[in-house]
Amino acid sequence: MTKIQPAKNKVYLKIEEPKVGVLDTSSRPSAVEVAEVIAVGDNVEGIKKGDILMYKSWGIDIIDWDGKKYHFIDIDTKAICAIIKK
Repeated sequence: MTKIQPAKNKVYLKIEEPKVGVLDTSSRPSAVEVAEVIAVGDNVEGIKKGDILMYKSWGIDIIDWDGKKYHFIDIDTKAICAIIKK
């Protein structure tokens, strides 16, 4: 199993893929999504593994590696709306 460590100011998120038959509204610029934090980069403060992040979908970087999708967001982006602390 590959261990993914986010770079410096990135947050690795667990995002559930839309199920078949569900309307995908992620292309809307104002859509706010929710995801669980899996890991954080070395320069990230105030967010930790297990927290829930509310973000705008346009701020996500998706990397397809070895048949799996990995989702990251930069903490400096304006796409982060709120953090639910765990």
